[in-house]
Amino acid sequence: MREWGDLVVAATETGYELRHRADRGVPRTALADRDPDDFRAFVRADDDGRYRPFAGEQSLPTGWVLSGLDRTALLRALATVYPASVETWADDPNPVSYREVATRQTGIYERVANLSREELVDVTEAVCGNCAKRRDWDEHADDRLPVDRGDGALPCREPCSFLVAAAREVLVDEPPDEQAPDYPDADVPPGDLTDPGNRYRVRYRRARGVPDTPQR
Repeated sequence: MREWGDLVVAATETGYELRHRADRGVPRTALADRDPDDFRAFVRADDDGRYRPFAGEQSLPTGWVLSGLDRTALLRALATVYPASVETWADDPNPVSYREVATRQTGIYERVANLSREELVDVTEAVCGNCAKRRDWDEHADDRLPVDRGDGALPCREPCSFLVAAAREVLVDEPPDEQAPDYPDADVPPGDLTDPGNRYRVRYRRARGVPDTPQR
C-alpha cells in the first residue's frame, strides 16, 4: 500500500485499488464504486460540491473506491487527480523558483514579480499549507522559504498557477471601508480569490498576523 498525495494505492487479487487515504481502513463495501470514465468530473469538486481550484488542494472527496485497475488504468487515474505527478516524480526535473515563474507573467499577472519576500512567505503558507504535494521549488538555499514543505512522495517542482493568482490578489487592494472577515465564508468558492471571505485570503491575512483587519 502506498500513499500518493491524498490517495492510497493498494495491490489486490484483481489488480490495483485506489481510494482516499482517509478511507484507508474503511471496508470496501462501505465505499462507493466510482466509474473511471466519470472520475475526472468527480474529483473536480469536494465533499460539499464546491469546485477545487487546484489539483493538490487537500479537499479531495472521500467515501469512494476505484478497484480492479490494471497498470494503465491506475496511472490514468493518478494523472486524473494529480496531472503529470508520476512523470515529475520519475523524471525529477530541475525546480523552477517563484521568481523564475513570476518573470514569465504578462498582462494582469505581470505585477506578481513585485511580491516582496515577506508576502511570498505568507502567500506560500496560505496556499501550499493546504496542498498535498511536497514543495520542492524553493529547495535551493537562495530560494528557501521558512514554510513547512510537506514530506509526502508527491513532488511540486514549480509554483502552480493558483499560487500565482493568489500572489496577484495579495497586490490588489481591498476597498478601505470593507471589514475583512475573521473566518472563511463557506459560501464563497475556494477559487474566488477576489472575495475577502475566501478561505485563502483569510489564510493569508492570518499568516500576515492581521486576521481582523482589511488587507493592505
